[in-house]
Amino acid sequence: MDFPLVESVIWTLVVILAIIILILVFYLKALRSNIRLTVARKIRYRNNIEQLLIQFLYSEDAEGEKFSNNQKKLVKRFKKGLPTKWKRKIMTSTFFELSREISGNMVLTMHKLYEEIGLLDFAIKKLRSKKWNVIAIGIKELRQFKIKRTQNLITKFVNHSREEVRREAQLYFLELFGYEGLNFLDNLKAPLSEWDQIQLLREIEQFENHEIIEVTRWLRSENDYVIILMLNVVKFFNRLETKDALLDLINHNNLEIRLKTIEILTHFEVSEAKGILMSKVDALCLKEKIALLGLLEKTATTEDSVFVLDYINNDNFELKHRALRVLKTVDADLYNKLEKKSNDEAYNKIINFLDYSYGI
Repeated sequence: MDFPLVESVIWTLVVILAIIILILVFYLKALRSNIRLTVARKIRYRNNIEQLLIQFLYSEDAEGEKFSNNQKKLVKRFKKGLPTKWKRKIMTSTFFELSREISGNMVLTMHKLYEEIGLLDFAIKKLRSKKWNVIAIGIKELRQFKIKRTQNLITKFVNHSREEVRREAQLYFLELFGYEGLNFLDNLKAPLSEWDQIQLLREIEQFENHEIIEVTRWLRSENDYVIILMLNVVKFFNRLETKDALLDLINHNNLEIRLKTIEILTHFEVSEAKGILMSKVDALCLKEKIALLGLLEKTATTEDSVFVLDYINNDNFELKHRALRVLKTVDADLYNKLEKKSNDEAYNKIINFLDYSYGI
């Protein structure tokens, strides 16, 4: 082996690697310096925008004109940054942040400025993007600045393939149009996740008068997710006047809806529901039977004792427990006649627990 040749190759590689490392070190230094300059530039621009906004808002109003002369000059200064993407982004976020700290006519003035300098046009342009995240940002901007006239453009996004876009569209209608905004549910075909429903309920909670919300028509929706949302609304706002619609939903083909309906009927203590469920008990699944006995805990009478007796020796612990609890509550005499000891250990434990809890 020619060792001098190998040694020469190794030293060559060392020199090359050393050069590469030096280049990378200088590149990283330049990159860090550029990042610091970029951050500093953005901070300066944000501060500048904040100052311009404050000057604009506290300028004297023009008589008979949209803006005063001083405000028109400020508008031109805002527009200078419009062609640059990062400047538009800073402008939009600064506008929104400041709008949350002011109220009254100042908010309206800021919204007019938002439209005047062209930020509205860019937000609408985002709705035509092929990227779902850009569309979501566009809808969010229009929602934040309360631009109502774009509702027809946003309607089509209620059933968008991406959940994030659908959520922004739904919040747009509720925040800007209140109760009337719920009309988007009429055309909703897409699902509503649990998180979506929580957010929608928060918005509905903000409505000034919950009594005017006519939820019955949505309890008959073809979209099961809409029905589930409205069931949550019914329970949250105690809309007992929907009782007839709820009784109809006991026979819905969706198990989740049936169970949710029984839960609400139990919450309202609607005794009519027990007759419907007891009449078709053989067709009920285990979860429905457990829910029925939960309903009987609130609505049963001594006449229901015979029905309950069929479940005190059931193999399912929950059914057995609820049946014995109902019987002890509504017909203590019959309960006391039951055998207190059995070969079924679960039965014995339930009996002992009930006797100890309620007193023998």
